[in-house]
Amino acid sequence: MLYDQIVEALLCSMSNPDQLSVPSCPGVYALFVDNGDALAPFGAAANGLVYIGKSSNLAQREFDTHLNSGNTGFSTLRRSIGAILKQQLKLTTLPRGRGTSSSDFTNYRFDREGEDQLNDWMRGNLKISVYADTNYAVVERDLINGLQPILNLTGWPNPNRTKIKALRKACADEARQRRPT
Repeated sequence: MLYDQIVEALLCSMSNPDQLSVPSCPGVYALFVDNGDALAPFGAAANGLVYIGKSSNLAQREFDTHLNSGNTGFSTLRRSIGAILKQQLKLTTLPRGRGTSSSDFTNYRFDREGEDQLNDWMRGNLKISVYADTNYAVVERDLINGLQPILNLTGWPNPNRTKIKALRKACADEARQRRPT
């Protein structure tokens, strides 16, 4: 029963990212798309859910990393959305750092213009909601397993995982080609 109440609370509290009121406590957050075809060919759930995450302090807005320019290299969600929309938004992939570590490529980023385009797309197409809960890790796990958001690549047997990982690998390969000399 508590699970259903959490899902209902998340669905009822969706807001634009810039208008979200967030408590200063641990909890989970959910991201939704306004248009189920926005991440084609990967369809969202009927309610638009695409991602579930957790934070030890929602007020610190760890999910801001997902929604702010220059942080793609630190957000698996941004890397996935960017990889899916790479052609549509004409994004250019770069290494996250100097290119001295393999993680500089696997945790790629986009050029400044691409980061800005990705921000605009996310702010224009995503809604977010939060649910405060001290048992946030368990809540996140249960929500991912039960709701199966398309951009959560772990926590459930996501049938699109291989395709999304392949798109991300293509971005990482491009970043390798753009290694600073």
